[in-house]
Formats: sequence, structure tokens, C-alpha cells
Amino acid sequence: MKQTDTQKLERAYEILEQLKEARGGSLLDSHRVMGNDPSLITMFLEQYINCNKKDISIPKKYRELIVMAIGMATATETTMKVHAKLAMDNGASIDEIFEVIRIIFFTCGVTKLLPTLETLGDMFDPVELPGGSGTFTA
Repeated sequence: MKQTDTQKLERAYEILEQLKEARGGSLLDSHRVMGNDPSLITMFLEQYINCNKKDISIPKKYRELIVMAIGMATATETTMKVHAKLAMDNGASIDEIFEVIRIIFFTCGVTKLLPTLETLGDMFDPVELPGGSGTFTA
């Protein structure tokens, strides 16, 4: 189902362009889906600007690590992946990423650890055992 009201679509196009500019030139599919409701995408844009463009004190790397951790705690795959990448793009090391994963494991348990590792698995190379494949089967 897609929005067909041309007035609402015109409003949505304007707001999506503003969001795209605020995000540095990119949109996610979820943003475009929100475009079916100009009020929703407006609310999202306002929150995005409030959280990412105004009164910013926490450095970008740490902001991304925080959002990544929230994604892990809530098992939100897109949030985990997008913000893990942004954290690394802003200088986060593998040790910092895995420290956050340890904190999530400590506070949320294995039910959040395993999905996190599965979601972020393609971002990190597995450690292989010397002289063997390191692959285990059940």
C-alpha cells in the first residue's frame, strides 16, 4: 500500500529532502516508508535534528556507540548495524565495539549477546584456531 494523496506526498517529499540533507545525503528504506505519513516523517526529522544537530556535547564516536548499544539491548538489527559502522567510521576501535558488547552481555544476558553477534558477524572476521578450521558442528 502506498500513499496516493498528492498533497501529502508533496509534503513528504519536502521533508524527506530535509532529512536526506540532515543525514549527509542518504536515506534508509524505513525513512521512505515513513514518507507515507508526512506527520510521522516530520516528527522523525525533528527528533533527528534535536538529537544529532542541537546542543551536542558527546563526541560523535561515543554517541554512535551509545545508539549501537541501545540497538543491541532492544535487538534492533538496523540500529546495531548502522550505528556500529558509524561508530567505526568515527574512530571506534574493535576493542571499544566489543567492550559495548560485553556491557550488553552483562546487563541484558546471552539472549541479547547471540543476536548481536549474528547481526554484526559480517563486520568482524572470526578468530581461527591455529592449525584448524575452528569450525564446530553440533
